[in-house]
Amino acid sequence: MSIHNVAESIKRNAGSLAFAMKCDPSDAAAQAALKEFIQRTYSDLASLAWHLGADGDVFQREAVPASELVDDVYFAINREKEFEAPVRGQVYSTLNHPQQFGSGF
Repeated sequence: MSIHNVAESIKRNAGSLAFAMKCDPSDAAAQAALKEFIQRTYSDLASLAWHLGADGDVFQREAVPASELVDDVYFAINREKEFEAPVRGQVYSTLNHPQQFGSGF
């Protein structure tokens, strides 16, 4: 892969990320697209480093750990979703009737 091909690949990766966000802007899709973008970009940076005479293995080793940071970024959002009430159906609460409305009934 030449330097020109690496540059084109990085541009394609950015375009793919933007397209993925345009088609499905949900949090799960964004998380998956961002992880894939980071892994591909790190791989391209490894190729670029090799072409420039540096050790590209460092980028290759760090590609997966860097993409796992995306999970940390979306942790709070995913944690909140665990406790959201369903859109349809019965709504559950941690409060019972007397706690919500008082014990006057």
